[in-house]
Amino acid sequence: MQLDALATCINAGLPEASLTLIYSGIDTFGLLNAPPGDLDATGDTYKKWCEKYVLTRLQSVDGEPVTAVDLWAARCGVLHTSTPLSKLEREGKAHQIWYKFLGKVGVNFIMNAKLKPFGLDIHQFAMAFKQGGLAFLADLQQDQTALETANARAQHFLRWAKVVPDTTPFSEASPL
Repeated sequence: MQLDALATCINAGLPEASLTLIYSGIDTFGLLNAPPGDLDATGDTYKKWCEKYVLTRLQSVDGEPVTAVDLWAARCGVLHTSTPLSKLEREGKAHQIWYKFLGKVGVNFIMNAKLKPFGLDIHQFAMAFKQGGLAFLADLQQDQTALETANARAQHFLRWAKVVPDTTPFSEASPL
C-alpha cells in the first residue's frame, strides 16, 4: 500500500481520495491476510482485517464504537457511489458514516437512515489504518506460512516501469 499516496491526498485536502485509498488499502491487506485457499478479497477478508488491525485504534467522533460492518458498508458507499449510502445501511445493519476533515464535515443531507449516523475524522481513520498496517506487517514476520501466502499474492501487484519507446495505448498523445 502506498502510504505516501494517502499522505499526499490528505495534505492536498482531498478527503474522498483519502477515503478511497484507505478503504481499498484495507481490501488489499485483508486479502494478504486471508487463509491460503482464499483467492479473492471479500467482505469477510475485509471485516476480519478491520477487526484485528483497525477497530482497536478507531472510534467515532462522538466516541461511539465503530464496527467492521459499519466500515464495510461505508467502503461500499464510497467506492461504488461516492456516497455514504449502502445496502447494509439502508437495511439498518450498519451506521451511515459522515466524515470530518480539516474543519469541514461531509454529510448526507437527504437522510432516511434506520440507525443513527456517526462521524469519523479522516485523519484519525488514516492513522488507525497506518498503525494497523504496520502491526499487520510485523505480525507477518512472525508467521512464516502467512508471510509466504502474502508474498505470493503480492507478486500480482502492478509493477511500474518506463516502456521505451512508449507504445502503450495511453501514451502522452492519447486524449485520456
